[in-house]
Amino acid sequence: MIANYYIGFRMIVDRIGVDPWDVRLGSLIERARRTEQKPESRYWFGSPCRFIKHIDFAVHVLLPEMLYERHPVWACYLRTTSPRWGRSWRSW
Repeated sequence: MIANYYIGFRMIVDRIGVDPWDVRLGSLIERARRTEQKPESRYWFGSPCRFIKHIDFAVHVLLPEMLYERHPVWACYLRTTSPRWGRSWRSW
């Protein structure tokens, strides 16, 4: 019974274009630690990603890894707009 839901969930996620099963979280976290820089906001009012590191990691590092295969333009945009990792990961 649970296997049927799992297969259905995988099909929906694949159709959307988000693939969390391709992400190697350990190596991703290690690379993020090595390339992290001082966060700088582009706007005068700041950004939630600047103040909360976990949100920044999820939105600008983890989500682009899940999107890259199906939506490379969105993934590139998210990677380059990070206040903490954007400058150092632009070569991707």
